[in-house]
Amino acid sequence: MSSQADALANLSPQQKQQLMAQMQAEVVQAQMQDLVTNMNEKCHKKCAGTSGNQLDKREQGCYSMCMDRYTDTMTAVTQALQARNNNR
Repeated sequence: MSSQADALANLSPQQKQQLMAQMQAEVVQAQMQDLVTNMNEKCHKKCAGTSGNQLDKREQGCYSMCMDRYTDTMTAVTQALQARNNNR
C-alpha cells in the first residue's frame, strides 16, 4: 500500500466524511467555473460584434438574454437529472 492509501485507511469515519465533503465542494466549484466559462464563450460568440472593446446596447441585451437562457436551461437539466436520480 502507498503512504496515501495508508493515510486514508487510518482516518476516522468522521474525517473520511469531512474529506469527501471537501472533495465534493471542490468538484462543484470546478463545475461552476466551467459553466460560467462555457456560458461566457457561447454568449460572446453569439452576441459580440464589431463594436470594439465594449458591447453596445444591442449586444448587451443579447448577452443578458443569452446568459438568462443558458442559466434557465442548465437549471432545468439539473432539476430533471435530480428527479431522475430520486426516482431510482
